[in-house]
Amino acid sequence: MPKVFVKPNDKKRQYSRVQHLSAIETPVWLSFMSKAQEDSIIVDMEAEGLDEKGLVLRLKDVSVDEVVLLATGSHPSAHIQQSEAADRLKKGVEAIFDVPVRVENRLFFDPTAMGAIPYEKLRLPLYRAHNWHSWGRPDRSYGATFSSISCPFKCDFCCVKDFYRSDYRRRDPRLVLEDIKALVSSGVTNIKMMDELFALEHKGTREVCELLRAEGLGEVVNIWAYARIDTVSEDLLKVLRRAGVRWLAYGIESGNEAIRAGAMKGKFTNDHVRSVIQMTKDADISIVGNYMFGFWDDTFETMRETLDLAKNLNCEYSNFYCMSVYPGSRLYDEMKARGVDLPLTSEEFAQMSPNFKPVPTKALSGREVMAFRDAAFSEYFCDPGYLSMMGGRFGSHAVEEIKAMTSIEIR
Repeated sequence: MPKVFVKPNDKKRQYSRVQHLSAIETPVWLSFMSKAQEDSIIVDMEAEGLDEKGLVLRLKDVSVDEVVLLATGSHPSAHIQQSEAADRLKKGVEAIFDVPVRVENRLFFDPTAMGAIPYEKLRLPLYRAHNWHSWGRPDRSYGATFSSISCPFKCDFCCVKDFYRSDYRRRDPRLVLEDIKALVSSGVTNIKMMDELFALEHKGTREVCELLRAEGLGEVVNIWAYARIDTVSEDLLKVLRRAGVRWLAYGIESGNEAIRAGAMKGKFTNDHVRSVIQMTKDADISIVGNYMFGFWDDTFETMRETLDLAKNLNCEYSNFYCMSVYPGSRLYDEMKARGVDLPLTSEEFAQMSPNFKPVPTKALSGREVMAFRDAAFSEYFCDPGYLSMMGGRFGSHAVEEIKAMTSIEIR
Protein backbone atom coordinates (compact mmCIF):
# COMPACT_ATOMS: atom_id res chain seq x y z
CA MET A 1 0.00 0.00 0.00
CA PRO A 2 1.24 3.51 -0.73
CA LYS A 3 2.35 6.17 1.67
CA VAL A 4 0.65 9.56 1.40
CA PHE A 5 2.86 12.63 1.83
CA VAL A 6 0.92 15.75 2.75
CA LYS A 7 1.75 19.45 2.90
CA PRO A 8 -0.78 21.16 5.22
CA ASN A 9 -2.63 24.30 4.18
CA ASP A 10 -2.32 27.14 6.68
CA LYS A 11 -2.23 29.90 4.05
CA LYS A 12 -5.29 31.79 5.22
CA ARG A 13 -4.21 31.84 8.86
CA GLN A 14 -0.72 33.06 7.98
CA TYR A 15 -1.43 35.59 5.24
CA SER A 16 -4.99 36.71 5.93
CA ARG A 17 -6.11 39.18 3.23
CA VAL A 18 -2.84 39.20 1.25
CA GLN A 19 -2.53 35.47 0.58
CA HIS A 20 -3.11 36.01 -3.17
CA LEU A 21 0.10 38.08 -3.36
CA SER A 22 2.28 35.38 -1.87
CA ALA A 23 3.90 32.46 -3.65
CA ILE A 24 2.71 28.86 -3.64
CA GLU A 25 6.01 27.06 -3.80
CA THR A 26 6.80 23.62 -5.13
CA PRO A 27 7.32 21.33 -2.09
CA VAL A 28 10.80 20.09 -3.00
CA TRP A 29 11.44 18.35 0.32
CA LEU A 30 8.08 16.57 0.08
CA SER A 31 8.87 15.34 -3.42
CA PHE A 32 12.20 13.94 -2.18
CA MET A 33 10.45 12.16 0.70
CA SER A 34 8.12 10.43 -1.74
CA LYS A 35 10.86 9.61 -4.25
CA ALA A 36 11.82 6.30 -2.68
CA GLN A 37 8.32 4.89 -3.20
CA GLU A 38 7.03 4.81 -6.74
CA ASP A 39 3.39 4.29 -5.66
CA SER A 40 3.45 7.10 -3.10
CA ILE A 41 0.94 9.93 -3.29
CA ILE A 42 1.61 13.64 -2.72
CA VAL A 43 -1.23 15.87 -1.56
CA ASP A 44 -0.23 19.55 -1.47
CA MET A 45 -3.19 20.97 0.41
CA GLU A 46 -1.98 24.54 -0.04
CA ALA A 47 -1.61 24.27 -3.81
CA GLU A 48 -4.91 22.41 -4.18
CA GLY A 49 -6.79 24.71 -1.79
CA LEU A 50 -7.85 21.84 0.48
CA ASP A 51 -8.97 22.03 4.09
CA GLU A 52 -9.12 19.06 6.45
CA LYS A 53 -12.46 17.93 5.02
CA GLY A 54 -11.03 18.10 1.50
CA LEU A 55 -8.07 15.94 2.49
CA VAL A 56 -10.39 13.34 4.01
CA LEU A 57 -12.40 13.20 0.78
CA ARG A 58 -9.18 12.73 -1.21
CA LEU A 59 -8.13 9.78 0.97
CA LYS A 60 -11.42 8.03 1.63
CA ASP A 61 -11.16 5.66 -1.35
CA VAL A 62 -7.39 5.07 -1.11
CA SER A 63 -5.79 2.15 0.70
CA VAL A 64 -3.03 3.86 2.66
CA ASP A 65 -0.08 2.39 4.54
CA GLU A 66 0.91 5.62 6.33
CA VAL A 67 0.23 9.36 6.16
CA VAL A 68 3.27 11.61 6.54
CA LEU A 69 2.66 15.31 7.20
CA LEU A 70 5.55 17.65 6.36
CA ALA A 71 5.10 20.69 8.58
CA THR A 72 7.41 23.00 6.71
CA GLY A 73 8.02 24.88 3.51
CA SER A 74 11.40 25.64 1.98
CA HIS A 75 12.35 28.27 4.56
CA PRO A 76 13.44 27.19 8.05
CA SER A 77 10.91 29.46 9.77
CA ALA A 78 8.06 27.63 8.04
CA HIS A 79 8.33 24.53 10.22
CA ILE A 80 7.43 26.67 13.22
CA GLN A 81 4.50 28.32 11.46
CA GLN A 82 3.20 25.02 10.04
CA SER A 83 3.61 22.79 13.09
CA GLU A 84 0.21 23.52 14.64
CA ALA A 85 -1.60 23.00 11.35
CA ALA A 86 0.11 19.62 11.01
CA ASP A 87 -0.77 18.61 14.58
CA ARG A 88 -4.43 19.55 14.06
CA LEU A 89 -4.49 17.63 10.81
CA LYS A 90 -2.89 14.59 12.43
CA LYS A 91 -5.65 14.36 15.01
CA GLY A 92 -8.35 14.79 12.36
CA VAL A 93 -6.94 12.13 10.04
CA GLU A 94 -6.35 9.66 12.87
CA ALA A 95 -9.93 10.12 14.04
CA ILE A 96 -11.27 9.00 10.64
CA PHE A 97 -8.70 6.58 9.21
CA ASP A 98 -7.15 3.65 10.98
CA VAL A 99 -3.64 4.41 9.72
CA PRO A 100 -0.51 5.75 11.38
CA VAL A 101 0.06 9.47 10.89
CA ARG A 102 3.57 10.90 11.26
CA VAL A 103 4.54 14.59 11.48
CA GLU A 104 7.98 15.72 10.27
CA ASN A 105 8.97 19.35 10.85
CA ARG A 106 12.70 19.19 10.17
CA LEU A 107 14.74 17.53 7.46
CA PHE A 108 15.66 13.98 8.40
CA PHE A 109 17.64 13.29 5.23
CA ASP A 110 20.42 14.91 3.22
CA PRO A 111 18.76 16.53 0.17
CA THR A 112 22.12 17.07 -1.53
CA ALA A 113 22.36 13.27 -1.94
CA MET A 114 18.86 12.76 -3.37
CA GLY A 115 19.60 13.36 -7.06
CA ALA A 116 17.40 15.49 -9.31
CA ILE A 117 14.10 16.84 -8.01
CA PRO A 118 11.19 14.59 -9.14
CA TYR A 119 8.89 17.35 -10.41
CA GLU A 120 6.81 14.70 -12.19
CA LYS A 121 5.32 13.87 -8.79
CA LEU A 122 3.96 17.43 -8.52
CA ARG A 123 1.17 19.22 -10.36
CA LEU A 124 3.35 22.10 -11.55
CA PRO A 125 0.51 24.28 -12.97
CA LEU A 126 -0.80 24.73 -9.41
CA TYR A 127 2.23 26.70 -8.25
CA ARG A 128 2.65 30.47 -8.55
CA ALA A 129 5.37 33.04 -8.06
CA HIS A 130 5.30 36.01 -5.68
CA ASN A 131 3.55 39.00 -7.22
CA TRP A 132 6.82 40.98 -7.47
CA HIS A 133 8.78 38.09 -9.00
CA SER A 134 6.49 37.99 -12.03
CA TRP A 135 6.34 41.74 -12.71
CA GLY A 136 7.08 42.26 -16.38
CA ARG A 137 6.58 38.55 -17.11
CA PRO A 138 3.71 36.87 -18.98
CA ASP A 139 2.66 34.56 -16.12
CA ARG A 140 3.23 33.52 -12.50
CA SER A 141 4.46 29.99 -13.26
CA TYR A 142 6.79 28.88 -10.47
CA GLY A 143 9.31 26.23 -9.55
CA ALA A 144 12.18 25.86 -7.10
CA THR A 145 15.57 24.21 -6.96
CA PHE A 146 18.70 24.52 -4.79
CA SER A 147 22.48 24.27 -5.00
CA SER A 148 23.24 24.11 -1.27
CA ILE A 149 21.67 23.63 2.15
CA SER A 150 22.19 25.44 5.46
CA CYS A 151 24.39 28.54 5.58
CA PRO A 152 28.07 29.42 6.05
CA PHE A 153 27.16 32.39 8.31
CA LYS A 154 25.75 32.63 11.84
CA CYS A 155 23.21 35.42 12.45
CA ASP A 156 21.71 35.72 15.94
CA PHE A 157 18.09 35.63 14.77
CA CYS A 158 18.50 32.69 12.38
CA CYS A 159 17.49 29.06 12.97
CA VAL A 160 18.57 27.46 9.68
CA LYS A 161 20.97 24.94 11.15
CA ASP A 162 18.28 23.72 13.53
CA PHE A 163 16.00 23.08 10.54
CA TYR A 164 18.54 21.41 8.25
CA ARG A 165 20.28 19.51 11.05
CA SER A 166 23.40 20.18 9.03
CA ASP A 167 26.17 22.66 8.43
CA TYR A 168 26.65 24.22 5.01
CA ARG A 169 26.72 21.62 2.23
CA ARG A 170 26.83 21.93 -1.58
CA ARG A 171 24.97 19.98 -4.26
CA ASP A 172 26.29 18.82 -7.65
CA PRO A 173 25.79 21.79 -10.06
CA ARG A 174 24.76 19.39 -12.83
CA LEU A 175 21.69 18.44 -10.80
CA VAL A 176 20.66 22.10 -10.60
CA LEU A 177 20.92 22.33 -14.38
CA GLU A 178 18.85 19.16 -14.74
CA ASP A 179 16.18 20.62 -12.44
CA ILE A 180 15.93 23.91 -14.32
CA LYS A 181 15.81 22.20 -17.71
CA ALA A 182 12.94 20.06 -16.43
CA LEU A 183 11.05 23.12 -15.20
CA VAL A 184 11.53 25.04 -18.44
CA SER A 185 10.41 22.03 -20.51
CA SER A 186 7.21 22.10 -18.42
CA GLY A 187 6.63 25.79 -19.18
CA VAL A 188 7.96 27.13 -15.86
CA THR A 189 10.37 30.07 -16.16
CA ASN A 190 9.98 31.90 -12.81
CA ILE A 191 12.32 30.00 -10.52
CA LYS A 192 13.45 30.32 -6.92
CA MET A 193 16.95 29.26 -5.90
CA MET A 194 16.16 27.97 -2.41
CA ASP A 195 19.69 28.33 -1.02
CA GLU A 196 19.90 30.35 2.17
CA LEU A 197 22.74 32.11 0.35
CA PHE A 198 23.32 31.49 -3.37
CA ALA A 199 25.07 34.69 -4.46
CA LEU A 200 28.55 34.29 -3.01
CA GLU A 201 32.04 33.64 -4.28
CA HIS A 202 32.05 29.87 -4.42
CA LYS A 203 33.06 27.64 -7.30
CA GLY A 204 29.73 25.83 -6.99
CA THR A 205 27.78 29.03 -7.63
CA ARG A 206 29.92 29.91 -10.63
CA GLU A 207 29.61 26.38 -12.03
CA VAL A 208 25.81 26.53 -11.83
CA CYS A 209 25.82 29.90 -13.59
CA GLU A 210 28.18 28.74 -16.32
CA LEU A 211 26.07 25.63 -17.00
CA LEU A 212 22.91 27.73 -17.33
CA ARG A 213 24.61 30.26 -19.59
CA ALA A 214 26.14 27.56 -21.79
CA GLU A 215 22.71 25.94 -22.27
CA GLY A 216 21.18 29.29 -23.28
CA LEU A 217 18.85 29.25 -20.29
CA GLY A 218 20.02 32.64 -19.00
CA GLU A 219 17.87 34.37 -21.61
CA VAL A 220 14.82 32.29 -20.72
CA VAL A 221 14.57 31.96 -16.95
CA ASN A 222 13.72 34.50 -14.27
CA ILE A 223 15.58 33.33 -11.16
CA TRP A 224 15.50 34.95 -7.75
CA ALA A 225 18.03 34.10 -5.05
CA TYR A 226 19.36 35.26 -1.68
CA ALA A 227 22.52 37.35 -1.37
CA ARG A 228 24.48 39.29 1.25
CA ILE A 229 25.98 42.72 0.93
CA ASP A 230 29.40 41.31 1.77
CA THR A 231 29.35 38.29 -0.58
CA VAL A 232 28.99 39.81 -4.04
CA SER A 233 31.34 41.56 -6.46
CA GLU A 234 30.85 43.37 -9.73
CA ASP A 235 32.11 40.36 -11.67
CA LEU A 236 29.92 37.87 -9.78
CA LEU A 237 26.83 40.01 -10.41
CA LYS A 238 27.52 39.93 -14.15
CA VAL A 239 27.94 36.14 -14.00
CA LEU A 240 24.65 35.79 -12.14
CA ARG A 241 22.76 37.99 -14.58
CA ARG A 242 24.05 36.05 -17.61
CA ALA A 243 22.73 32.89 -15.93
CA GLY A 244 19.22 34.31 -15.68
CA VAL A 245 19.31 35.63 -12.10
CA ARG A 246 17.08 38.69 -12.42
CA TRP A 247 16.27 39.25 -8.72
CA LEU A 248 18.50 39.19 -5.64
CA ALA A 249 17.19 39.44 -2.08
CA TYR A 250 19.57 41.19 0.32
CA GLY A 251 19.25 41.00 4.10
CA ILE A 252 19.99 44.63 4.96
CA GLU A 253 17.92 44.38 8.15
CA SER A 254 18.72 47.71 9.84
CA GLY A 255 19.74 51.19 8.81
CA ASN A 256 21.62 51.57 12.07
CA GLU A 257 25.12 50.17 11.68
CA ALA A 258 25.59 49.37 15.39
CA ILE A 259 22.36 47.37 15.52
CA ARG A 260 23.23 45.50 12.34
CA ALA A 261 26.67 44.60 13.65
CA GLY A 262 25.18 43.55 16.99
CA ALA A 263 22.98 40.98 15.26
CA MET A 264 26.14 39.49 13.68
CA LYS A 265 24.66 40.34 10.30
CA GLY A 266 27.90 41.82 9.10
CA LYS A 267 30.22 44.76 9.64
CA PHE A 268 29.35 46.42 6.35
CA THR A 269 28.55 50.12 6.52
CA ASN A 270 25.60 51.95 5.01
CA ASP A 271 27.96 53.34 2.37
CA HIS A 272 28.89 49.76 1.48
CA VAL A 273 25.18 48.89 1.27
CA ARG A 274 24.55 51.80 -1.10
CA SER A 275 27.53 50.82 -3.25
CA VAL A 276 26.44 47.17 -3.61
CA ILE A 277 22.82 48.06 -4.30
CA GLN A 278 23.89 50.43 -7.06
CA MET A 279 26.30 47.81 -8.42
CA THR A 280 23.43 45.31 -8.52
CA LYS A 281 21.19 47.75 -10.37
CA ASP A 282 23.99 48.45 -12.83
CA ALA A 283 24.11 44.70 -13.54
CA ASP A 284 20.40 44.87 -14.48
CA ILE A 285 19.34 42.77 -11.50
CA SER A 286 16.25 43.81 -9.56
CA ILE A 287 16.45 43.84 -5.78
CA VAL A 288 14.37 42.74 -2.82
CA GLY A 289 15.54 44.62 0.26
CA ASN A 290 14.76 42.84 3.53
CA TYR A 291 14.43 44.99 6.66
CA MET A 292 13.47 44.29 10.25
CA PHE A 293 12.03 46.52 12.94
CA GLY A 294 12.18 45.53 16.57
CA PHE A 295 15.79 44.65 17.36
CA TRP A 296 16.32 44.78 21.11
CA ASP A 297 18.14 48.14 20.88
CA ASP A 298 15.69 49.67 18.39
CA THR A 299 13.97 52.96 19.14
CA PHE A 300 11.66 55.06 16.99
CA GLU A 301 14.75 56.94 15.85
CA THR A 302 16.72 53.84 14.79
CA MET A 303 13.69 52.34 13.04
CA ARG A 304 13.33 55.62 11.17
CA GLU A 305 16.97 55.26 10.10
CA THR A 306 16.07 51.87 8.62
CA LEU A 307 13.09 53.23 6.71
CA ASP A 308 15.07 56.22 5.44
CA LEU A 309 17.82 53.91 4.18
CA ALA A 310 15.23 51.72 2.44
CA LYS A 311 13.70 54.73 0.70
CA ASN A 312 17.12 56.01 -0.31
CA LEU A 313 18.07 52.63 -1.81
CA ASN A 314 14.73 52.49 -3.67
CA CYS A 315 14.82 48.74 -4.35
CA GLU A 316 12.24 47.28 -6.71
CA TYR A 317 10.65 45.51 -3.75
CA SER A 318 11.12 45.71 0.00
CA ASN A 319 9.97 43.43 2.78
CA PHE A 320 9.40 45.10 6.13
CA TYR A 321 9.25 42.62 9.00
CA CYS A 322 8.86 42.82 12.71
CA MET A 323 11.63 40.97 14.50
CA SER A 324 10.74 37.29 14.82
CA VAL A 325 12.34 35.25 17.56
CA TYR A 326 12.44 31.62 16.46
CA PRO A 327 13.28 28.66 18.68
CA GLY A 328 16.64 27.27 17.68
CA SER A 329 18.24 30.71 17.28
CA ARG A 330 20.68 32.39 19.64
CA LEU A 331 18.33 35.37 19.84
CA TYR A 332 15.53 33.16 21.17
CA ASP A 333 17.69 32.06 24.09
CA GLU A 334 18.71 35.66 24.81
CA MET A 335 15.15 37.01 24.73
CA LYS A 336 13.89 34.16 26.88
CA ALA A 337 16.61 34.91 29.43
CA ARG A 338 15.41 38.53 29.51
CA GLY A 339 11.93 37.34 30.40
CA VAL A 340 10.33 38.60 27.17
CA ASP A 341 6.83 37.29 26.44
CA LEU A 342 7.53 35.39 23.21
CA PRO A 343 5.17 34.00 20.56
CA LEU A 344 3.99 30.45 21.12
CA THR A 345 1.45 29.59 18.44
CA SER A 346 1.93 29.45 14.67
CA GLU A 347 -0.42 32.41 14.18
CA GLU A 348 1.58 34.47 16.65
CA PHE A 349 4.67 33.91 14.47
CA ALA A 350 2.89 34.73 11.18
CA GLN A 351 3.62 38.36 10.24
CA MET A 352 0.35 38.94 8.33
CA SER A 353 -1.94 37.04 10.70
CA PRO A 354 -4.53 38.98 12.75
CA ASN A 355 -3.06 37.17 15.76
CA PHE A 356 0.59 38.02 15.04
CA LYS A 357 2.49 38.76 18.24
CA PRO A 358 5.38 41.21 17.71
CA VAL A 359 8.10 41.15 20.33
CA PRO A 360 9.04 44.30 22.26
CA THR A 361 12.36 46.13 22.28
CA LYS A 362 14.16 47.57 25.27
CA ALA A 363 12.34 50.87 24.62
CA LEU A 364 9.18 49.99 22.69
CA SER A 365 6.20 47.69 23.01
CA GLY A 366 5.57 45.05 20.37
CA ARG A 367 2.47 46.92 19.20
CA GLU A 368 4.49 50.10 18.69
CA VAL A 369 6.96 48.18 16.55
CA MET A 370 4.16 46.64 14.49
CA ALA A 371 2.45 50.02 13.96
CA PHE A 372 5.73 51.45 12.70
CA ARG A 373 6.19 48.51 10.32
CA ASP A 374 2.72 48.97 8.83
CA ALA A 375 3.22 52.71 8.40
CA ALA A 376 6.65 52.09 6.82
CA PHE A 377 5.11 49.72 4.26
CA SER A 378 2.61 52.36 3.14
CA GLU A 379 5.16 55.17 3.08
CA TYR A 380 7.59 53.14 0.96
CA PHE A 381 5.21 51.71 -1.62
CA CYS A 382 3.14 54.88 -2.02
CA ASP A 383 6.18 57.08 -2.59
CA PRO A 384 5.90 58.88 -5.97
CA GLY A 385 9.60 58.43 -6.72
CA TYR A 386 9.32 54.68 -6.16
CA LEU A 387 6.21 54.35 -8.31
CA SER A 388 7.83 56.35 -11.10
CA MET A 389 10.89 54.10 -11.03
CA MET A 390 8.70 50.98 -11.13
CA GLY A 391 6.68 52.28 -14.05
CA GLY A 392 9.86 52.78 -16.04
CA ARG A 393 11.20 49.34 -15.15
CA PHE A 394 8.13 47.11 -15.36
CA GLY A 395 5.39 49.22 -16.91
CA SER A 396 2.06 50.61 -15.79
CA HIS A 397 0.60 47.19 -14.97
CA ALA A 398 3.11 46.71 -12.13
CA VAL A 399 2.31 50.18 -10.78
CA GLU A 400 -1.41 49.36 -10.72
CA GLU A 401 -0.65 46.11 -8.88
CA ILE A 402 1.38 48.01 -6.28
CA LYS A 403 -1.42 50.52 -5.75
CA ALA A 404 -3.91 47.69 -5.33
CA MET A 405 -1.54 46.00 -2.86
CA THR A 406 -1.24 49.11 -0.68
CA SER A 407 -5.01 49.54 -0.60
CA ILE A 408 -5.49 46.26 1.32
CA GLU A 409 -6.19 46.84 4.99
CA ILE A 410 -4.26 44.52 7.29
CA ARG A 411 -6.08 43.87 10.54
